[in-house]
Amino acid sequence: MSKVSAQPDSLDTKIEEPVDIKPQTVTHNEHPAKKQASELRLDGALRSDVGAVRQRNEDSCLLYEFESGGSAPLSPFGLYVVADGMGGYDGGDRASKIASRTAAHYLLQSIYFPLLNGEPHPEQPSVEQIMRESVLLAHEAVHPPDSPDYSGNGGTTLTIALALDRQLYVAHVGDSRAYCLVGEDLQMLTRDHWLVQRLQDTGRLTAEEAENFQHRNILLRALGQEEELDVDVYYYALPAYGKLLLCSDGLCGQISDTEILQIMNQTRSPDQIADQLIAAALSAGGLDNISAIVVEFEA
Repeated sequence: MSKVSAQPDSLDTKIEEPVDIKPQTVTHNEHPAKKQASELRLDGALRSDVGAVRQRNEDSCLLYEFESGGSAPLSPFGLYVVADGMGGYDGGDRASKIASRTAAHYLLQSIYFPLLNGEPHPEQPSVEQIMRESVLLAHEAVHPPDSPDYSGNGGTTLTIALALDRQLYVAHVGDSRAYCLVGEDLQMLTRDHWLVQRLQDTGRLTAEEAENFQHRNILLRALGQEEELDVDVYYYALPAYGKLLLCSDGLCGQISDTEILQIMNQTRSPDQIADQLIAAALSAGGLDNISAIVVEFEA
């Protein structure tokens, strides 16, 4: 079965050490997912709304889920992408569309299509490198260095989650977010690339000072804005059950993580949860475009 959804639309990359979001540790050499590949189930839903204020939707989102059965089933595979074109810039919608589609094309071509052709399951370091390359290729597509038609005004965030067996890979630039709900614990899997976040991380601002910081809307990293780009890439071992959320800041910037947790923790389908998240952001003002991908996983 194949499910496809879409909504209109320094090269020295730091790879974070693997972080396990379940109690047990999965090392680089252990691949329990290979033994349980046929047991993983992915059920995703995508929603994107222009919001209550904007005239057009500059977010771009993609959802691909592939399942197989019968003789020699393939590894379960899910690809989820959220790109938020930078508000106030000409070409934000163009940038998000190009970035999301370029990255998705490269990941499918480099990981899923080889699996279809019977090639072996890629190892963790290889997938991490491919994730990084997909973002850098998207950045180059948005910011073509030699194009005479490029105005330099289009920019976008890009957050990608790739589920392969019971392994989750996340590539991230900007302030869109990825979350994982395990039990009643909602964990943010990405870090915002705001100036105010950097100042907090380095101890130059307290959380209280950050609330009123005059430059809190300055984004330090985005595709299409600089020639070189740092990309965060993370690896996580998926627990036996949980939910993923990828969203633009039109959602996480409008409602709190506490409210996101309350909605995500309900025993409803991903479609119903995604609808409720969008409705909550609209009720809070809907000041920006709102996008959410909700994925329930079980093994």
